[in-house]
Amino acid sequence: MTVPKSTRSLNVTETLRELLLQGEFPPRTRLQETALAERMQVSRTPIREALRVLAKDGLLDYAPNCGYSVRHFSVEDIVSAFRVRSVLEGLGCRLIAERGLSESLDQALLKTLRQGDQLLQSGQLDRGEFDEWREMNKDFHLAILLETHNDLLVRFARQSRNIPIVFNGSFRWYSLREFQRAHDHHQVIYDAMKNRQPERADFMMQEHVMHAADILKKNYQD
Repeated sequence: MTVPKSTRSLNVTETLRELLLQGEFPPRTRLQETALAERMQVSRTPIREALRVLAKDGLLDYAPNCGYSVRHFSVEDIVSAFRVRSVLEGLGCRLIAERGLSESLDQALLKTLRQGDQLLQSGQLDRGEFDEWREMNKDFHLAILLETHNDLLVRFARQSRNIPIVFNGSFRWYSLREFQRAHDHHQVIYDAMKNRQPERADFMMQEHVMHAADILKKNYQD
């Protein structure tokens, strides 16, 4: 069966978005349609559409006669994104705490908490192996956002993560103590929502996100 052009373009766009958010291309790198088409094994048409969409989303810069390049984000851009994210995710925690945890969210968050315990005990974080932590952390935050059932909140929170270093977190600069602190934050956020404490859940999520922003500010070089 032939894949429709619109579906093909969407798949290419999301794949390229993921590569950009994972930091596959350094800031200010010029992106060539032909090279990307060969890499992704598609024609140049869906690549061209993907570049247009990602420039509109703020991940790429466009200049006439020069084409598309990976956008460079200043530390001010990044900290601003963390601030927006902290408020939105804090609101998400507040909404959930007000109505109580569903069974499915309860189980999902407990799973991430167990994973965090295991990673802290495994020695992986000491060795700089952060991929599993990154996935666990993403699962924790995404489960909370989706549980709000608030499409606007989810969309705006995702947009605030539309910067590579915000998407990936500040984990490369974390000490073991800072990983432990972040994990403790997850536990307190879970407890506050479980015990229907909306103000505490909101505050702790904002503190948790801005903790990452503070570490980034100390280490990030424009």
